[in-house]
Amino acid sequence: MQVFKYTAKGIREINEDFLLNDFYSPSESLHLLADGMGGYSFGEVASSLTCKTISDYLSKNLLSDNIPACIKQSVDIANSIIHKKKIELGSKLGTTIAGAYITGNTAYLFWLGDVRIYLFRQSKVIFQTEDHSLINDMRKQGTVSPLDINRYKNIVTRSITGASHQDELPVIETSFNPGDTLILCSDGMWQSWNIASIFNLSDEELNKLFSEKESSNDDNYSIIKIGI
Repeated sequence: MQVFKYTAKGIREINEDFLLNDFYSPSESLHLLADGMGGYSFGEVASSLTCKTISDYLSKNLLSDNIPACIKQSVDIANSIIHKKKIELGSKLGTTIAGAYITGNTAYLFWLGDVRIYLFRQSKVIFQTEDHSLINDMRKQGTVSPLDINRYKNIVTRSITGASHQDELPVIETSFNPGDTLILCSDGMWQSWNIASIFNLSDEELNKLFSEKESSNDDNYSIIKIGI
C-alpha cells in the first residue's frame, strides 16, 4: 500500500484541516481527513479532536464483526467529545469528516459534509461520495444559478458539531483492488483541482503542483491518496 498526503493552509491564517493515517498491518489501515468548519471558532481543534477520537476507538474495537456499526459508534463518540469541548470553550465548533478503513481488498468509506472520497479503477471514477451540502440539495430540486453557488457553496447539511442528534453517517463497503486509487480530499482541494485529471500524477508532481498554489489558494486544501 502506498500513501501520499498533503495539506496546506492557502492564504488562510491557520490550517483547520487535519489528516491521520493508522497502519495496523501491511493490509489493514485507517485514513481520516477532517475539515474544521469555517464560520465556527476552533476549527483546527474540532478536526484534530474528531480524528483522534475516531482513531482511538477504532484501534481498540475493529475486531467487531459489524464494522459499519463500529465506525458509526466511533463517530457518535467523537460527536459527544465535540459537545463537551464546545461547553468547555464556550464556543461553537464543528468539522466535516471523510474516512476509509481498508482491510485486505475491502474498503469501508464514510463521510459527513462536503469532503469527498473518490475511487478510481483503470483511470475511471467508479465511486464518488455525494456532498452533504445545501448546494447539492438545491441541485436535486432544480437549477442552481452562479449567484446561488457563490452564496451557499460553503454551507454543509451534515457534520460533527456536538449536536444532541448526530447526523446519519453513510458507510459504504466496496472492493479495493490492486491498481485502484482511493482519494480523500477537502473541499478546498477539489474546488481548486479536477481530481480526475491529477489522481495518477507522481508524488513529486503532486507536491510541486500543490505547493505552487499555497500563496494564492483561498482555502485550506488537503488530500490523502492511497494505492495498492
